[in-house]
Amino acid sequence: MGSFAKQTQAHVREDDVVFTLETGGVPRQFEISGDVLRQRYGAADGSGSELLKAFETARSDIEDVAKQAKWVPTDGPIDLGEGDFAGR
Repeated sequence: MGSFAKQTQAHVREDDVVFTLETGGVPRQFEISGDVLRQRYGAADGSGSELLKAFETARSDIEDVAKQAKWVPTDGPIDLGEGDFAGR
């Protein structure tokens, strides 16, 4: 597991990576789809090691997108999908 994954307590759940990131001074839980990690960031398949490796590659984009989504009201993790990464 890489440093960003450790820092954010990232783990694979089904075909997503779930992680915690502080935005606006508040820790929030996020979830990025395996589809995004495969299509945009080079995960070769849906295995945990590949998804977490792509998660590390996507660090800068994930941090930027998470900051933009910090005020999204939700009772669970904030879903980050393909549309959130358009134009990156």
